[in-house]
Amino acid sequence: MDKKILDLLKNKPEKGLEKLIDTYSGLVYTIIYNKLSQCFSIEDIEECVSSVFYEVYQNRSVIELKKGTLKAYIAVLSKRRAIDLFRKNRKHVTNLVSLETQDLEDYTAEDEMDAETKDMLIRAIKALGEPDSEIFIRKYYLGQNSKEISGLMGIKQNTIDKRLSRGLSKLRTIVGNMEKPQEMEGK
Repeated sequence: MDKKILDLLKNKPEKGLEKLIDTYSGLVYTIIYNKLSQCFSIEDIEECVSSVFYEVYQNRSVIELKKGTLKAYIAVLSKRRAIDLFRKNRKHVTNLVSLETQDLEDYTAEDEMDAETKDMLIRAIKALGEPDSEIFIRKYYLGQNSKEISGLMGIKQNTIDKRLSRGLSKLRTIVGNMEKPQEMEGK
């Protein structure tokens, strides 16, 4: 099977690439998703997946099956590209991890109510749906500005700003509705 795909890649590149993607897209996506899903958007993950297939396509003439299987080659390449993307964006990821670690170290019983509020806010942000929830996470959790978010998500900057403004209004409503049942329980 691997030899057939490599032969197709060399002799009929378009068909070979199509067969390669059909055969290994699940594997590549799973590997990259498992490595990056906590810190990167689906778009970033999909772009990384595409870069793996592009690299296999570019190196089709030098890939040799004597050294192993095509599946193993693609799996290793997928892990490397995921690690490369992680390292490239380490500054944002490191800041995020250090913030989470600091939060855990400073956590006391007094913070219990604050943790409940954060949990409620996270649920409210998720309730906004995509792409608004991703925009909010990037803006207020990762600290990216509207211009950065625009470039990463492929959405106009003024659209990002409008979604943030409208989203804040929606969040106020959602959070208000979430608090009402708790107020009733307290009485």
